[in-house]
Amino acid sequence: MISTTQTSHLDPIGSFLAMEIFSRALELENLGRDIIHMEFGEPDFSAPPDAAEAVRKSMELNAAGYTHTQGIEELRNEIVNKYAQDYGVQILPEQVLVSNGSSILLYLSIQLLAPPGSEVILTDPSYACYENVIRAAGVKPVFIKLKHAEGFQLNVDELKKLLTSKTCAIVINSPMNPTGVVFSQEVMKALADLDIPVISDEIYADLNFEDSPCSFLSFSPKTVAINGFSKYYAMTGWRLGYMITPSVWMPAAARLHQNLMISATEFVQEAGVSVLQKSASYCESMKTEFNHRRQFVLKRLCELGMDPGYTPTGAFYVIYKYHDAEKSSFDLCLEVLEKTGVAIAPGRDFGLGAEGYVRFSYSNSLENIDRALIRLAESKLLAS
Repeated sequence: MISTTQTSHLDPIGSFLAMEIFSRALELENLGRDIIHMEFGEPDFSAPPDAAEAVRKSMELNAAGYTHTQGIEELRNEIVNKYAQDYGVQILPEQVLVSNGSSILLYLSIQLLAPPGSEVILTDPSYACYENVIRAAGVKPVFIKLKHAEGFQLNVDELKKLLTSKTCAIVINSPMNPTGVVFSQEVMKALADLDIPVISDEIYADLNFEDSPCSFLSFSPKTVAINGFSKYYAMTGWRLGYMITPSVWMPAAARLHQNLMISATEFVQEAGVSVLQKSASYCESMKTEFNHRRQFVLKRLCELGMDPGYTPTGAFYVIYKYHDAEKSSFDLCLEVLEKTGVAIAPGRDFGLGAEGYVRFSYSNSLENIDRALIRLAESKLLAS
């Protein structure tokens, strides 16, 4: 007999609620509704032209076969150069492992550092997949709350109280999803002083609008840094990510990657090489536009009586506390979508600490953002 008992061990793995909002938004669009999308963190720009040209050339010259499990040498060398030039961090090519997107690398990092039954600390709120990936690895997630009153900065003194003999790693994301907050230098130094391995999701590192981009590797070598091409390079569907580990950890990481993925797609890696070599100006122009949108969103929210009460300085998100504490964020987002045609993400996607909030992504045009915020304000569904 086939039943759900065969898959019940995955019951603790939650769904991505923003996807359900997106699915309903598509249904409404198919019915002719005008929908403004602010639920996803996907750049509305095209990938750098150099990426497509590199793929064309690669497909002409190569058979798109397997590569070294850590990635082609030229790409790993370019990543080394990037970390030296952009973050002031010296690494070696053998410390880099390239894969098909950064999500698989988060899972690999948890498996690398945290045996089943151990504990990994992560922030609440945090990116929706962190908790689920940790649970899928057979590890217990332990949450450190980020408080609105503290600007969603990480309180390391509070984190220390959560440390146990089972703590194997701490997961951070700065600039972070969903708040857009960049952790301070003081927070980073205090984390490094704990001398516990840190898994640093640096996918938004280059989208730091008020300070220089930063890697946690600047503070501690006991770090697995995860980065990729989805956000700053507007290459979400290309699925190209990489991780950087201490040299002594890489053999274990490479063995696991061989079994999970073998290697990343060759022509996509070639595109990554070309983008890192040639597309700096294109990417910086996108970053400038994102910052313009950030400033516009914060100003417009205040003008509309919807001050978020803190200042995000990175990524392309802002979360907003709504007034009706009795209503779940998911139900509210569905209501907002149906009544205003604006798709936004429920805070519950990002942890219990974000219930009572919604997340706006400003990875859409200024015109659409303005129309969306006006609709939201006029609906009074989020009114404080």
